[in-house]
Amino acid sequence: MLKKLYRKYLSSFADHPLATDIQWERHNLFMTEVGSRMISAVIGAALVGAMFYKSAPMSSILIWFGGICFVGINSWLLIRYHKQHPEPEHSTRNLAYVRRWHWLNLYQAAIWGLLWALTPFLFFPDASNIQVLSVLMIVVVLSSTPSVTMGCYPDIYITFLTPVFFSFGFHLFNIDFGEEWLPAVTPPFTWVSLVVFSIMIHRTHMESIVLRLEHRRNELMEQDKNNAKTRFIAVASHDLRQPVQAARLYAEAMANNPAVVTKDIIGKLNASLLSASQLLDRLLDISRIDAGVVNVNRDTVFLPTFVEQLVATHSVMAKQKGLELVSEVEAVSVYCDAAIVMEIIDNVLTNAIRYTAQGRVVISGQREKGKIRLRVSDTGIGMTPVQVRDAFEEFVQVADCPDDTGQGMGLGLPIVKRLCNLHNIEFRLDSDKGRGTCFSLWLDETATLEDLPTPPSRIKDLQQLKVLLVDDEESVRDALSVLLVGEQHDVWAAESIPEAMTMLTDEGLVPDLLITDDRLPGGFGAKDVIRTVRGECGADLPAMIITGNTDPKRIQELKALEAPVLFKPVSGANILGALEALRKQG
Repeated sequence: MLKKLYRKYLSSFADHPLATDIQWERHNLFMTEVGSRMISAVIGAALVGAMFYKSAPMSSILIWFGGICFVGINSWLLIRYHKQHPEPEHSTRNLAYVRRWHWLNLYQAAIWGLLWALTPFLFFPDASNIQVLSVLMIVVVLSSTPSVTMGCYPDIYITFLTPVFFSFGFHLFNIDFGEEWLPAVTPPFTWVSLVVFSIMIHRTHMESIVLRLEHRRNELMEQDKNNAKTRFIAVASHDLRQPVQAARLYAEAMANNPAVVTKDIIGKLNASLLSASQLLDRLLDISRIDAGVVNVNRDTVFLPTFVEQLVATHSVMAKQKGLELVSEVEAVSVYCDAAIVMEIIDNVLTNAIRYTAQGRVVISGQREKGKIRLRVSDTGIGMTPVQVRDAFEEFVQVADCPDDTGQGMGLGLPIVKRLCNLHNIEFRLDSDKGRGTCFSLWLDETATLEDLPTPPSRIKDLQQLKVLLVDDEESVRDALSVLLVGEQHDVWAAESIPEAMTMLTDEGLVPDLLITDDRLPGGFGAKDVIRTVRGECGADLPAMIITGNTDPKRIQELKALEAPVLFKPVSGANILGALEALRKQG
């Protein structure tokens, strides 16, 4: 019962996500207001001394004003010290600072309470009833004046009230007021009322602080989102323009002068387009993970074979920079989704090589505390603690590349973080500025040693298919048609649903496969195309969606259509691979 009441009326919200900020906010509110409270208290105490100036002994007057000076100077010095020594950076460890000031404010409340508690001892023996009640009225007014002291720290407020009203209550109980009993019960009744009011208002006051902080946090989150969008536009416009510009110049040169159409130029054109495609793939990875459409398929993976593939992929880039790429892996197997872990380490290795000018990059795997620790370490430029904290934010470049090339969009580590969380993998990033970086993740070990399954090669001998292609972009329809016809398939291309229906009804087309875009004229989407075409050809007609829409919500909707979804720009190899997978399912 008491615990329930405490949590309802006296809770400090210690378990709230903003607990640290709440403590700082209530401290700052209290310290902002406490100065004016001290001034009013000094003025009130001086008025009481003046009230008894003629009736009280000079010794009592001297003690009273001496007490005012002592307590007032104490309070002034503490408040002045607080203003001249502002709080350190807000963090969990600095809550000790707030707690220290809480105890100092309890001290201030105690000495003020003891000063006012002296009033009956110093002045009441020779005072009239009117003087006694006047002093009591001043104390009640000063104590009950609305103040954040009541709501922020009820314990500080009660520390002040208790000696004052108990002292007044004791003396008033022994004063003869005749048949009047109200003055004698006024102090204890007032104390109880103020204590209950302080406890009840505490909850309201704290909730107000929480609402204000949550509103402030939401505003900052919105600001961060807007800043992220701004960074994206700036980074994407820069990084995407470079390869697209190069590809455009190569294409124009080949169109204007057939003599330059060489294997080397074609290779450079493909490389430029591949670079742009990879940048867009990074954005797609973020969208797919956030949309929750990336499935985790765990299996036994033999770690040496797994790492060997990664080393083979990155050895060329490391060799070009004169770096030593080393693998030190125990002969163990892990239980994980090979594709997800491959993408995680691929991103980390890319960064390690990019930000290392000389030395080595080591990928290692050893048993550690019942798990397998897979680690990538380098001798690169390293990061400061602040840069490590920001490294997992989207579009953040925490350091400059030593060679100032291939900077990327700042999406590698954000993707790593998302994939680790998706796979429920523990990970850690350690770095020392100028000394290098080490990324570690911990995987479950399995008892069986198995090689990674060899990725299936694309089968070229596909049976000839009749493909209905629906896309409103003429260039995309033409390019896809060229690709599929080159693989000996027959293609009927339509730019809209009505045109596709004409082919089905008037021309008697019976397709083996439907390939559709997701955005078509009239506000139609892939769902409309698939439903309409299957309504004419049968519900078992295989379908494939190729779209440039990477909105996470839309990705989830497309997944519900139970048709493979490819995202533009997509390579011809991936399209044919998805087609082969559909053929096998059929």
